[in-house]
Parts: sequence; structure tokens; C-alpha cells
Amino acid sequence: YKMKQKPSRRIRNFETWYSKRPEYVQRMLERSEKYLFYVVNEVEKRNMPMEIALLPMIESAYNPIATSRKKAAGMWQFIPSTGKIYGLKQDWWVDNRRNVMQSTNAALNYLEKLHKEFGTWELALASYNAGEGRISRAIKRNKRNKKSGSYYSLKIPRETKNYVPKLFAIKNIIRNPKKYGLNLPDIKNKPYFEFVEVNKNIDTQLVARLAEISIEEFQLLNPQHKRPVINVRGASQKINLPYQNI
Repeated sequence: YKMKQKPSRRIRNFETWYSKRPEYVQRMLERSEKYLFYVVNEVEKRNMPMEIALLPMIESAYNPIATSRKKAAGMWQFIPSTGKIYGLKQDWWVDNRRNVMQSTNAALNYLEKLHKEFGTWELALASYNAGEGRISRAIKRNKRNKKSGSYYSLKIPRETKNYVPKLFAIKNIIRNPKKYGLNLPDIKNKPYFEFVEVNKNIDTQLVARLAEISIEEFQLLNPQHKRPVINVRGASQKINLPYQNI
């Protein structure tokens, strides 16, 4: 972890909120087990703060098939337009906003770009949540009024104001669950999945049968596929399977 945390009533409120919902936290952590090793590795490669690996807990509770009221999809909750900007194909066959590897890469690219633009991870995260335009305008408004342009000083929507405190609350709970009366599941420090390439059209039920996994497990690792057939369309496609089933 690299982000500096200021003592805050908002963080304490979210620590209390999560600690009063042990089943929710347990479910979220168990769901994250499939993806967390991969995301942590990708964050480490870029030398980004490890708090970023916990962001899908705030966005989607680490659910790659999640869709919001605003049409945001996947673990990282990309809206269609931002997804397209960051190379996430969305058509009749696939929605790569739900692709575990591609959406993680796109989200980290986007967050790195925001950090470069705004200078702090707090402002980068606020922009990820509320949009660059809104955060830029809030900073300009503060500067006109001779006020600080820091995340904590901005007049921004409540959801965005709560975004970083919520992330810090999750981090604190994971760092010391006993302090909050929680008993969290162990997540193994090894890959859950690995990819294989397919270069011919193939039925998803057949993939699951050959890999000796349930179709539900296949869908949780490859939620981008919208049809019961993987259409390679002239190029090989990567599919994720549990490590031991490769």
C-alpha cells in the first residue's frame, strides 16, 4: 500500500458499515479469489499503489458480470463509451468490459493516465468515479476561490466524496480483520486461472466439458462471451480456465 490515509469520520463510518455485514464481505472476498492474484500482479508490474487492486471491491464487489443502472459493466464498471476509448470491444458476440484480463489492463491504463493528469491517486480515483471533466471543473472552482485543489477540499458528488474513504475502509479491514470482528477467507498466493488460445469456433459447453469444469465456472472466468459459441473470426482468442484444468 502506498496511499497516505488521513483520519476521517467517513472512513470510520464505512469500516462500521462493512464490519456489520460480515456475510457480504465474506462473499465479496470469496468471489475475488478467482481474480485477485491476476490483478495484484498487474498492479505490481506497474508499480501502482496496491489499493488499486481492491478497487473492484468498491466498483462491483469483484463481480465480472455486474451491470449498473448507468450501463457500466464488469469488475471495473466501464461505461460503453470509455470502454471503447480503452479498446474494449462490444458487439453481438462479446463485451470485453467483462473480460477479466482486458478490462484490468484498460482500467490500469486509464488510472495511470488520470494520475499523470491530476497528480495524486486520490484525484485520479475521483476522476475514475465522476469523470475527468467534473473533477477538473471542481479544481478550477476551488482555485478561483483561493482554495486547495486537493481531493478532500473539492465540492463533488457524495458518491465521489465517499469513494476513496470506502477504499481505505476496505484496505484497513483486509489488513486487520480481527480488529473489526471479521474472519476473512484465505486467498492462495498463486494463479487461479491461466489462459489457452483457441483458433477455431467452439461451443462454450464443449470447452467446459473438455476442461472438466461447470459451465458456471467457465462463465465466471470468461464473462465477456455473450453467445453459446466462441467465434474466433479469423484470429485466435484467449480463454481462461482454472490453472489445474489447463
